[in-house]
Amino acid sequence: MSYMFVQMIYGISTNSLGLISDSIHMFFDCMALGVGLFAAIMSKWPANNKFTYGYERVETLSGFINGIFLVLISVFILFEAIQRLFNPPEMNTDRLLLEHWHEHHQHPHQHEHGDNANLEGIYLHVLADALGSIGVIVSTILIEHFGWTGFDPIASIFIAGLIFMSVIPLLRHSTGVLMLIISDDMIGNIDIALQEVLHVSGVTSYSLAKFWPSDGECFAGNVHVQATADADTQDIASEVTRILKSHINGLNDLAVQIEKANGFESCFCVVISDMVGGIEFDRVKAN
Repeated sequence: MSYMFVQMIYGISTNSLGLISDSIHMFFDCMALGVGLFAAIMSKWPANNKFTYGYERVETLSGFINGIFLVLISVFILFEAIQRLFNPPEMNTDRLLLEHWHEHHQHPHQHEHGDNANLEGIYLHVLADALGSIGVIVSTILIEHFGWTGFDPIASIFIAGLIFMSVIPLLRHSTGVLMLIISDDMIGNIDIALQEVLHVSGVTSYSLAKFWPSDGECFAGNVHVQATADADTQDIASEVTRILKSHINGLNDLAVQIEKANGFESCFCVVISDMVGGIEFDRVKAN
């Protein structure tokens, strides 16, 4: 945080939009790290009566919020850069280059991130900050060589564009999870699995099949299966679960309700755990 204030002071004293915008971005970086850390901790909290699915989706929400922050940053940089492009100020490039060269060596250059939306949002903040550092150094060298201060806003526009384009996949992915959207490929896999369910011995039909992403990598679902009067409900539930799991990657929460032709209903709440390699059945008889 202290380095952010130093960066802001140098940016104002040298009239460098790149340095000013980079210091503002560093402030959002600190916020992103704080939000991301809290979300990572909160996602491990156990489920309760109010949050029956747990808090795993908090990380997706954190990634979405960080994505919105990045969009706002890129829009701010873009508008400010356009204004300075037509009204270029005087700049002190000696102090600017010295300060930003030091800043570039302060930032870490290796980052790891996975498919987690929360980690991806934090990673994009750090990546955009590194791009800002490189952009200011390059634009400062060009200004010293050619004497035209327009290189500063041009570099800022380029960086704003990179930030905006890099955050679009994160927003699309996190929005899809929050809105319970299933990809076209997954829809195809589900259709294939449900058609295979119809070939299970004793199954006559299925209904109310619903599947949705519980987070970025896992899925949940439920399905009603109609069976013959003499069918073994537990065998059917086990086979239906096996089929659905084999076609739907990441399916770790599934409820299969068996409805017999004689009016008897059994609900099998199936919990799939790759760690123990087992399936648990919770049987409930309908009145």
